[in-house]
Amino acid sequence: MTRRLSITSTSNDRLKTVRRLRRRRSDGVFLVEGHGVLRHALDAGAAIREVYAAPDLFLGAVDCSLVELAERRGARVVELSASAFASISAHVRPDGLAAVVERWSTALATLRLPRRPVIVVAEAIERPGNLGTIVRTACGAGADALLSCDARTDVFHPDTVRGSVGTLFDVPIAEAASPFAIPWLRERGVRLVVATPDGERPYWEGRYQGATALVIGSERHGVTEAWRRAANETVRIPMAAPADSLNVAVAAGVVLFEAARQRQAER
Repeated sequence: MTRRLSITSTSNDRLKTVRRLRRRRSDGVFLVEGHGVLRHALDAGAAIREVYAAPDLFLGAVDCSLVELAERRGARVVELSASAFASISAHVRPDGLAAVVERWSTALATLRLPRRPVIVVAEAIERPGNLGTIVRTACGAGADALLSCDARTDVFHPDTVRGSVGTLFDVPIAEAASPFAIPWLRERGVRLVVATPDGERPYWEGRYQGATALVIGSERHGVTEAWRRAANETVRIPMAAPADSLNVAVAAGVVLFEAARQRQAER
């Protein structure tokens, strides 16, 4: 086994590079942190280049096993002191595991769908944490894919990965501009259900049984006119006063689980 590099200094150049991944997009790799996220990455067969491990912060022996598995699959393991790891971590109580993972293609052409898919279309989401939570919600509701359109944030941003709790590795994700995404969905017979505060009917009256794309819009502006015009139907979430809106990820969850309920009842 290759001798592991050990780092104790927070000013080490390698750690400076890792910290930059938290602040700035890289075309080749992205940063993940935490046992659960690393486990998702390994289970999905993601290409892990480096693992940064601080044994003093491990929560149990299973963490050692996870590091060894990544190492057997070709990852370079770097062992850090607790203070060195804290310098690269975004967590208040880090568990001593982080990794640099290769990005994969999110081109629309790479998306493979079943015959009657449920697709979440997230248009112009601005906050990476919201996008990550939408990915997690899509996974939990059994959606087949997430399509990020006119992205305002990186789908591989550390906060997106963190918000997804690792499900970013489990849900097929594609990115595209809306003028390309709308006809792409149309050509595949996918109905467009747009969620908007002024939707024609309450969300529980929407129809989600066939090939369906649930479209949700940005935090500030909602769904754009292009998607409204293309919609087969629009739905709304009735609100009790004085509240007039929900967080975009919460709204996606409300409608997605109604879609899951209807599809389960149909089966």
